Amino acid sequence: MENLLNSDILVSYENRRQVFKPYGLTCERWKPCAMSKFDRHNEIELNFVPKGSLSYFMQDRHIVVPCGRLSLFWGLTPHKVIGAEDADFYYVSTIPLSMFLEWRLPDMFVQDLLAGKVLLEPDDLLSDYDSVLFGNWISDMSEHRVDIMSVEMKGRLLRLADRYSSFMYDERRMPGMDYGKIEAMAMFIACNFERQIRVVDIAEAAGLNPDYANAVFKKTFGRSLMESVILERVTSAQRKLVTTDDAVLQIANDSGFNSISSFNVAFRKINGCTPREYRRQNMAKVK
Repeated sequence: MENLLNSDILVSYENRRQVFKPYGLTCERWKPCAMSKFDRHNEIELNFVPKGSLSYFMQDRHIVVPCGRLSLFWGLTPHKVIGAEDADFYYVSTIPLSMFLEWRLPDMFVQDLLAGKVLLEPDDLLSDYDSVLFGNWISDMSEHRVDIMSVEMKGRLLRLADRYSSFMYDERRMPGMDYGKIEAMAMFIACNFERQIRVVDIAEAAGLNPDYANAVFKKTFGRSLMESVILERVTSAQRKLVTTDDAVLQIANDSGFNSISSFNVAFRKINGCTPREYRRQNMAKVK
């Protein structure tokens, strides 16, 4: 039987795709086309561009994925491809967050990723190696060998973490934690931050005691549940400030803040400036 996943057919982003719809564990070759809207999904996304480069608008930043350097980011961070330079295609792999957390990668590496950073190989020394890996993973998907694929993915990310910096494992992780519950809390926040939610609501969505839910969430993400709610609201406001002409008060309300004063305090704490100053400084980035 012909292996269709190894054919020359390239995947394109579906502009009618529902926000937060999961991709699951995947590895595919994508066509480098500009996306008309931000994508959000609760998987870790790996990109590899064998030739040329890929440009993203991610939250409020312009990110370039250069040739031959593996990159990864948390897909819950709003992102869209805005262009490509001399790229015929690029590889995309997605890893469910619960699977990624179960791999117990170094804490600082995980927390930087879940804080919204794009992690990138420091050079292209592993470019040929990555080309082979992604090709193998596409074959593994078509032949239902996801056990081999997942082991190799974990090993590749361990190698990146080692090159990213010198990290040590944290042996104080809470034993027996169901990482699916952490994933459920992250998704609940992402889907409900615009309304008035409490720690007890988030914990209930994962079937956990509120104090325990807050503790394990902070251990994983490096911030509390309510800090994550506030961060989600502020980043939503950042997006609206640079992509719309809406009034600041409307943006504050639409992002889940119940007063302009609480919005201004939270925004300045995270960004070091007022919303209006932020808009003036960043509007040019999307022109």
